[in-house]
Amino acid sequence: MNALTVELSSEVHEKVDLIAAEKGVTPERLLSDMTAEMVMQHDAHRLFQEMAERGKGREAEALALLQRD
Repeated sequence: MNALTVELSSEVHEKVDLIAAEKGVTPERLLSDMTAEMVMQHDAHRLFQEMAERGKGREAEALALLQRD
């Protein structure tokens, strides 16, 4: 694992501590999990955009496939 130092305002730091305590994890684990989720969402969004780009101009073909029995 790699380490990353992040500066947070006191207010945000306190809230991170509270949320982590509510979830029963360390603040470091909470931030690590949140970052991993953000990366997965970014990758999914990028994949969606790539798929949409590949399908551009093929809308009629896609609709025809949906209308098949």
